[in-house]
Amino acid sequence: MKEWVQRLPGMKQGKVYIVPTQNGLIFLAGTAVVIVAGATYNNNLVFLLGFFLFAIFVISMVETHNNLRDLMIEALPIGDQHAGEPVSIPLRLVNKGYARRQMIELSPLKKELVYGQVLCIEDVASSQQVVRNLVCGPMVRGVHQVPAMSLSTVFPLGLFRAWKVLRADGEFFLYPNPSGHLPLRLVAEENKFPKSEAIAGHQRGDEFREHRKYERGESYHRVDWKIFARRRRLMIKEYEGTTDRCFSVRFQDVPNRDVEKVLSQMSRWLDQARERGAPFELVLPGKRLNFGYGPHHYQKCQRELARYGEVG
Repeated sequence: MKEWVQRLPGMKQGKVYIVPTQNGLIFLAGTAVVIVAGATYNNNLVFLLGFFLFAIFVISMVETHNNLRDLMIEALPIGDQHAGEPVSIPLRLVNKGYARRQMIELSPLKKELVYGQVLCIEDVASSQQVVRNLVCGPMVRGVHQVPAMSLSTVFPLGLFRAWKVLRADGEFFLYPNPSGHLPLRLVAEENKFPKSEAIAGHQRGDEFREHRKYERGESYHRVDWKIFARRRRLMIKEYEGTTDRCFSVRFQDVPNRDVEKVLSQMSRWLDQARERGAPFELVLPGKRLNFGYGPHHYQKCQRELARYGEVG
């Protein structure tokens, strides 16, 4: 088990620091008073009690230190998320020692990242591992490194606090927070979509899938006029495998000059295009991703929005 843990990539083992807690200092002061009283009144029982308390103090220091020793941590892959939401960071804690580790607290080193309570791991058995999610507060759009974390404990008596700082490897993307009310831009009809950009296996089918709301600029030939007659609302018929619509998500189509609001509108458009299963392109100043569809293309476009404006 020990050799296996040492071969794991990304496993971090920090240096353990330890200081007395406020309760520990009070306990030590009380112990000193007992020893001085024993010396003053030459009372062997009081002396014995004083040294017994001091032995507890020293043993507590050693046990608290050992409770963190041989604990290693690894950040597991973090899925892409939208900015403005709490970020869940999966972590694997491995105990490569022969003793059980108890009451371990895990928190981001930067206090502004703390969301809710600090994560407490009650028990890690010998040569075992546990996986927990550390939830951090909302972060801004961009590419983030896994934050440095503090692993601490006051077990077993609360007289000492031991901790170590861990810097796990890995990064994750936070897309712009999707918002905005501008309509998604339709750029081509079925017969106008370039054959060279047609996507294999993504051809129009005849099976009806659902109705959706009509958007300004779309052709009227797929409007369900029966629905319009009953409800007085323009609704579009959607079919499985439809390819007669494609969308363009372009930076210059958002009149707002606040870059973050522009990116939020574009992120919302990407969500809408993905939901409709239609090909879409992304156009940023100096950058263009050609028409495509599917989860991989969606992720690629959103990551470009997350990276937009970063230096280097």
